[in-house]
Amino acid sequence: MVPDRYTLEKLALAHRPQLQREAEHEQLLGALPGHSSHRMRHMAARLGTFLIALGTRLRQLEQARKQMAVD
Repeated sequence: MVPDRYTLEKLALAHRPQLQREAEHEQLLGALPGHSSHRMRHMAARLGTFLIALGTRLRQLEQARKQMAVD
């Protein structure tokens, strides 16, 4: 079952504070001397993965709605 757009937006908004906390944590770590940028790349990759998954879900929802309109 594909959740509706409202549910997906709710899930994204609920996940946003966690991503912000992680980003702030990574930013603080990045300010430390000798810290590698590996963690920032990792965080950016996780955010990218989340956004791609969200976009895929929204695309599936749109396709399901189009299919329902055709039927």
